[in-house]
Amino acid sequence: MSIQVRARDGVRILELTGDFTVGRHLAKPRDLQGRPLDDLRKTIDEMLEKGDFRIVLDLAPMKFIDSAGLGELIACRKAAVQRGGDIKILHPAGKVKELLVLTLLTDVFEIFQDEEEAVRSFGRATG
Repeated sequence: MSIQVRARDGVRILELTGDFTVGRHLAKPRDLQGRPLDDLRKTIDEMLEKGDFRIVLDLAPMKFIDSAGLGELIACRKAAVQRGGDIKILHPAGKVKELLVLTLLTDVFEIFQDEEEAVRSFGRATG
């Protein structure tokens, strides 16, 4: 999975590309290309340390996510909420969207199909 970060109106938008899954029998969780899954958590932790508490995860390019990937999403949101922020999801599609619905994570995350609406949902930037 690769992560591209951009800003819009005080909100950080992370575009996640690739598969978000764990390889079997690995000491450290990895995606299908062998990159560590903790890159997402590290990226989000760094944002939270800088005071970027409003985060949108754009999942449009993501083709697959497994239970470990879902666990990472939940852990990242928990970290953001504990610091007074939030993480919202944008453009889930296909199998990724099906899994979010099946696991009822649609009740945990606010999910949007429109980027402008997702950004506006945070309200105005304060500084």
